[in-house]
Amino acid sequence: MKKILNIFIVLVVLLYIGKVSINTISGKDETVPLKYGSLSESIMTYGYIVMDEMTIDSPIDGKLNMIVKDGTRVPKGKEIAEVVSPSFDKEKLVELNSINDKIQYVKNDKSLNPYVKDIESINSQIDELNREYKESKDSKVTNNIKKKIEDLMSKKEQILKNGPSSIRNLDELYIQKKELEDSISQNLYKIYSPEAGVVSNFFDSYEDILNVNKLFNINNNDINLVKKEPIERTGAVKQGEPIVKLINNYNWYILVVLDNGESKKLKEGRDVKIDIINDNVQLLDGNILKMYSISNNSHIAVISMKDAYSDFYKKRKVNINLIINDYDGFIVPNSSIVNENGKYGIYKLGDNDLPVFKEISIKARNNENAIIESKDDSLKMYDQILVNGKDYLKK
Repeated sequence: MKKILNIFIVLVVLLYIGKVSINTISGKDETVPLKYGSLSESIMTYGYIVMDEMTIDSPIDGKLNMIVKDGTRVPKGKEIAEVVSPSFDKEKLVELNSINDKIQYVKNDKSLNPYVKDIESINSQIDELNREYKESKDSKVTNNIKKKIEDLMSKKEQILKNGPSSIRNLDELYIQKKELEDSISQNLYKIYSPEAGVVSNFFDSYEDILNVNKLFNINNNDINLVKKEPIERTGAVKQGEPIVKLINNYNWYILVVLDNGESKKLKEGRDVKIDIINDNVQLLDGNILKMYSISNNSHIAVISMKDAYSDFYKKRKVNINLIINDYDGFIVPNSSIVNENGKYGIYKLGDNDLPVFKEISIKARNNENAIIESKDDSLKMYDQILVNGKDYLKK
């Protein structure tokens, strides 16, 4: 009887092994080869772009004309725009150009070079002293300036008296030119870049709210105010209205809004990558400067951006994917991972194509896949593992 029982048990075991083998080989238990891969841990959220920017206001009512293309980086002192008053007389520009041509004609006479240089030098000194005279409120200073101007005028009179007649004509032309330029400047205002940077005429009225001086002091109301994107300012402008920006494109930031759980995954000083969604740009490198709370369940991470982004000055609120970790290792489908007796593992096909449980640790996972490590280093590349480990566990 005992012998018959032993034979029965052996038959049951063989039938079970055969069933498992047939199921596995027949494809009922699908397998995949184990391969290396990578997963990123990321946070989908909103980002608010903050720039180190200088705003220039219109000095008069008029029409804005951009001299350089929006987005162009210019050196300090470059003419970037002009505002033309409705009362501007274009004929004065024609007259000014004519006078400039006449001045150049006289200056082409090389025999006059010494006289021309002296006259131009004296005129330049007088102009500078006149500016100082208008700005000074000290009577002693203004009297001293007035005396210097009189001495220069006397010196110029001597040059004009002793020099050729063409020099006297040249000085008359300089006087006419100055009068025309003063008249034109009242109705045609040229704007020059006070510093090197990127020129922009895109505005959204948040320049005073989201700026570098408030980087670490943004509140929830500031964030909630942002409802529109920058628009290009062209055409008619009013005096005192902001018309052009000069932006330091090497110094810009993204403020990232996080909830309590998300904020715990980040630390100040940590490098991150940012993917601006719906824009065809590469991953941008950044560094978390500071993190602070703006409400009971909202936090801001101030990220200093290291990479250039050509259109950053045209945007304010952007959808971003904040990538905080990259993990490498064996990549498997989530369906292959099982929890057996409190231990995470996968089923690997062993000898005779029989599934064998292998304990693992999970480094990272998303909705579809996971990065794992073998607890005993027994997993190797191209090992066959069961795709549906949970289903196998139920058998």
